[in-house]
Amino acid sequence: MTMESAGSWPKVPGGAMVVGVTAFGLYAETHDFNASMEVLDALPDILYSNSTPPRTIHLVKYPHIRVTYDEVTKAVRDIWNASSASWAETIAATGVEFGEKDCLKVNFVLHLGQMRSYPGYSLEKLGNRDGYVRRDLDGKIPQTIATSSETPTELQFASCPPILYPDFDVEDLAMRLKSAMPNTLIRASTAAGRFSCEYMFYSSLAELWKRGLEKKVMFLHVPARNSNEDINTGVEVVKNLVLEISDTPI
Repeated sequence: MTMESAGSWPKVPGGAMVVGVTAFGLYAETHDFNASMEVLDALPDILYSNSTPPRTIHLVKYPHIRVTYDEVTKAVRDIWNASSASWAETIAATGVEFGEKDCLKVNFVLHLGQMRSYPGYSLEKLGNRDGYVRRDLDGKIPQTIATSSETPTELQFASCPPILYPDFDVEDLAMRLKSAMPNTLIRASTAAGRFSCEYMFYSSLAELWKRGLEKKVMFLHVPARNSNEDINTGVEVVKNLVLEISDTPI
């Protein structure tokens, strides 16, 4: 079974859900924090939906991802691997037992990243395949190939559409999130930055697109602030977003 065809969405006993959450490590040696990493670490392990009866939602945290294109690629392939070793320990701690051996170990994935250019929270609506010219921590950019387009095409995604979208109504989710947190600056965005964050988002979307699976993945940018209040607000944004997504049919 190839990676592109491996796995199916899990059916968790009792109607529970498993949500994978990822975040990045430090962007550079000159940066002493990454707010996405701190929000991830502060998240609870379990949420309960507002439905009757309440639905158990397990938040499974992926190890911090180093800010390089190669590490993003490795992480995405691991995240969507039906037998992912990186999920194994935390999923085992939840006590969740999956009925099918080859199913994916998450019902959807929420990627977190940090944005310095916007003071609030951005729900990203799309991921671009090409245009990654900013060098990562190893001084590298993704390998590209020349095409008829003015912009070189990212090699590993040459067969994929130039833009991919999650199979969630991001505008609706942003409105619902703003309604739940009216004092918090929240937006839907079409500019994820063309660096590691957008590369992560597009890579996840492409992995699911290649398999013909629903693109049940979201990207949330958090502001580059790490006071206790900021991290607590970030946690509340993530919790509310996960609860909104869990109630959204796809």
